[in-house]
Amino acid sequence: MIRKTKDILWICLVMVCSMPFMAFAKPTAPVAIKYSVPKNVQMGDAVSTIIRFVAQADLERLEVSVSPYEGLILTSNEKKVLFLDIKRGETRELGVKIQLTDPEVGYLSVFATTTTAISTRTKSIAIRYGTAGPVTSQKLRSKKLVETPEGENLILLPGDPR
Repeated sequence: MIRKTKDILWICLVMVCSMPFMAFAKPTAPVAIKYSVPKNVQMGDAVSTIIRFVAQADLERLEVSVSPYEGLILTSNEKKVLFLDIKRGETRELGVKIQLTDPEVGYLSVFATTTTAISTRTKSIAIRYGTAGPVTSQKLRSKKLVETPEGENLILLPGDPR
């Protein structure tokens, strides 16, 4: 009993001492990702989007990549670009062209990896094209039973449209 109490106290002490460091940790890259998407994108529509990257710190490198996730295809040639020596507050742009292949909604994944004098970090977002309608809503309401490679059964619960 005394051994368990000592272990619990030791764990609590370690957690309390490390809290200031955890509270100030930055979870993502120092870059803001901004974009605008045309409204009412329909299946088969080909549209262009300008994605803007605003440096929130001095960056040695900013590596950007885009990838179609679901419901669309990327029709532009440039899928990855590298920007060097970006000062805080400066903006860089990447133009992409997509075509919606889903009857309702598609997603484009955007990854921004920054390198500063002290760290390398990544931020990612998903840009939604189209509007979630009845088919997408039904998919989100559905529960899905999935078996892991270890043989464990998992029930995937529905999510919200982005």
